[in-house]
Amino acid sequence: MFSERVFVLKSVRLLFTKSARARFVSHLDINRFMTRIVRKAKLDIWYTEGFNPHPYITFALPLPLGFEGKYEIMDIRINDDNAPLGEIVDKLNSVCPPDIRFFDAVEPIKKVGEIGYATYDIVFDDNGNVAQKLKEFIGKDKIVTKKRTKKGDYKEIDIKEKIKAFDIGVVGNETKLSLVLPAGSDDNINPALLIDSFYNDFNDEYYCYTVTRTSILDKNMEKFI
Repeated sequence: MFSERVFVLKSVRLLFTKSARARFVSHLDINRFMTRIVRKAKLDIWYTEGFNPHPYITFALPLPLGFEGKYEIMDIRINDDNAPLGEIVDKLNSVCPPDIRFFDAVEPIKKVGEIGYATYDIVFDDNGNVAQKLKEFIGKDKIVTKKRTKKGDYKEIDIKEKIKAFDIGVVGNETKLSLVLPAGSDDNINPALLIDSFYNDFNDEYYCYTVTRTSILDKNMEKFI
């Protein structure tokens, strides 16, 4: 008699970076890309059931187009409960381009609904003049702008009261604004809203900038794992 293989599903949380040219790849295309590489890496991944089976892949917090990410999170399920997590990282990196790299695989501890904040570094390329303008801008009592709702309309919000923490520093010809902003299902503030408001206040000059999401935190301001 043939023995029937018993599958024991194992949830795996993969941490990866998205940088350089990859920041111009949309979240929808990243989803398609990840589906291809888990197949190419020959992971024993669990497929959803039904008429259109596909690999189970979810993302904790989609990254906006144009942003780099140093702590991106993708969840998968595999059929082997005893699979070494380190091997999964190696297999995925062997089929990934240099602008997307996996750096850890862990068993999930927290649920996505526990996400509360995200940290960002916004780096402006200038001679240091933007630092003083940023201090004046964030030092205002209110920073009112319009945010698009899930229904497609717009509502006014005060971004100033949403900023959990910030820091402004100058290194060489670069000014870095570090921010902690609300993230997750309950409230999500895109730092682009803050940047747009900043340029609306100081429209005499424009500074090139990059945005990097550096970490994802839970509601207690601890790293989300």
